[in-house]
Order: sequence, then structure tokens, then C-alpha cells
Amino acid sequence: MLEIAERLSQLEKKGWRPRRTIIVCSWDAEEFALIGSTEWAEDNIDIIGSRAVAYLNVDISVFGPGGLVPRATPQLDELIQEASRMVPDPDDPSHTLYDYMIRQNPPIARVAGAGTDFAAFVQHIGVPSLDMSYGLFSEYPVYHSLYDDFVWMQRFGDPLFHRHVALASVWGLIALRLADDEIIPFNYVSYASELEESSKVVEDGCPGCAVSFSPLHKSIKQLEKAAMKIHMEKKVLQADKWGLNTRERTLKVREMNDRLMMAERAFTNREGLAGRPWYKHMIYASSDQDDWGTKAFPGIVSAMANAQKLNTSESWRLLQHEIYRGARAVSKASAVLDGRLT
Repeated sequence: MLEIAERLSQLEKKGWRPRRTIIVCSWDAEEFALIGSTEWAEDNIDIIGSRAVAYLNVDISVFGPGGLVPRATPQLDELIQEASRMVPDPDDPSHTLYDYMIRQNPPIARVAGAGTDFAAFVQHIGVPSLDMSYGLFSEYPVYHSLYDDFVWMQRFGDPLFHRHVALASVWGLIALRLADDEIIPFNYVSYASELEESSKVVEDGCPGCAVSFSPLHKSIKQLEKAAMKIHMEKKVLQADKWGLNTRERTLKVREMNDRLMMAERAFTNREGLAGRPWYKHMIYASSDQDDWGTKAFPGIVSAMANAQKLNTSESWRLLQHEIYRGARAVSKASAVLDGRLT
């Protein structure tokens, strides 16, 4: 992080200014319920909610040998892939970080667990978020031990610190794109595909249940259409740089960026998840049984487990209610992308 900050400073001294502000943060008290990042996010929720484009998190940068291991909200998938193609793999310079990443299942995980500092940004406020590391957690035996120090990293984890350089390179490239691209480099087509797959997994967990998932599937189809529509609008606007006068083009770019930025906020609900009101995101949050657990549609999954356990008419009614809540959140995001809701 310090190396990235120093490089950004060098660019600034050469006259570079980003289109969008970059804030470099170092959080305190992560192990104590994410106090540093959470309190800062809550104190600044108005400006974050109205103006933040994305949050890039690095908790443990390098575990050891392996490759790039990202997890993110899905509209960032394409950007991660493009950046990772530009950085050689430090453990195999004949390949790029993308080559390792794409062989994993999944290549990009999701930001549903609450074990690190992106939690307040994506799960409470609804800011598109990314977390990255290099290497495999299973190859990091000193985690949370007295041996988890600079000496271990220098001797075993990354003796040449070339893995740190690779991760910082991807981190910096993504940050520069998010800060400097005229149109924010989000692709919500990936989001719609991810939600379709996740909804089927959730539905398969309740075979023969006396509830209907059709509202959720219908809302995801709407999101797919809205995502494709704004994706095509973006291509047309990028291709037609000289067809519009400066003022007209500026207004169109600003309006499109607002839609791209605020669509993630639309997945949040003011009341939050049932029994866990701090978690506002209807798509990604930690499991109510495990803060490290990863669950898509957490409200639906929790209500489903409760209904299967109690098997009462009220518990099944509450499950159907959660399906409607999830569907409304997805429909709201579609309306934002369409420009029907601002």
C-alpha cells in the first residue's frame, strides 16, 4: 500500500490528476470486529453512499506461492480480468496472473463473508468492492501466530518480494482505471449471470418447497436486460467521441456514471436483513451462522433454513416474503441501470 501511495505521489508530481479522488486508507483494529474501517465508514456514510465508486481491499497481501486470488462484487469481474492479463506471474513469468486465476473454481469469489474490512462498504452501504491476495491460505501456516512477521515473509513467504510487486501492480492498475476512465469500468452483465446461477443454487436447496421463486427469477431477467442495455449505451458513447458537443457529452457521461455507480446501492434495503439490521445488502452478506461464511441471498437462505426446521405456515410465509424482498432489490437495481430510478 505504501508503495502504491508513493507511485501515485510520483505521478502527481509529474502533473497527473485523477478524474476521481483516490483515498488511501490503513485501518486499525481489524481483529476487533473491524472497528477501524466500520467506524470510519459509518461516520462518513453520507459521502460514501453518494460519491464512492469502489472500495479496494487488501487484508493479507501474500500467503506464499500460488497466484492471484480475488473476490469481488460481479460488476468488477471484467476489470479484474483485464488488469490481471497485464501483470506477469512472478512464479511463472511466461504466464500472467490471469492464467492462474482463470483455472480456479471460481476464478473470482464473492464478498459475502464479513471477516475483513470490505464488510462495511459493500454489506452496509452498497459500494462495489474488491479484495485481493496472492497465494493460498492453506499454504500460510503462521497465520495469527507469533511467527506471522516480516522475518517469516522474507525467508519463506516471498523472499524476493516479487509476489508483493505483482499484487501491487494489479491493485494499482485497477485503481487507476476506476479513478481515470471517462466511463466507470463496470459491467453488470456479469452481475446478472452471477445472480441467475446463485438463485438456482438457493432454489435447489429447497426441493418441493411450497414457495415460488419465480419473482426472483423474473427480476434477474429484468436485470440482465438492463445490464445489456447500459453496456450497449456505453459502447455507443465511447465510439461517438466527436458526434456530440462537449456539454451534451459531459452530461451523458455523468448520467451514465451515476447509474453505474448507484446500481450497487440499489441492492441494499433500509431495514436490513431480518434479525441483522446492520447488514443492508440483500445479495451479499455473511451467513447468520458464520461471519466467515459466504452466502448469496442471505435473507432467503436464512428464512429457508428456519422454515425447513420449523415447518410451520408462518415460517413458509416468511420465506416467501424474503424471496419478494430479494426480488425487489434486484428490480430496483434494474431500474437504476435503466435510468428509471435515480
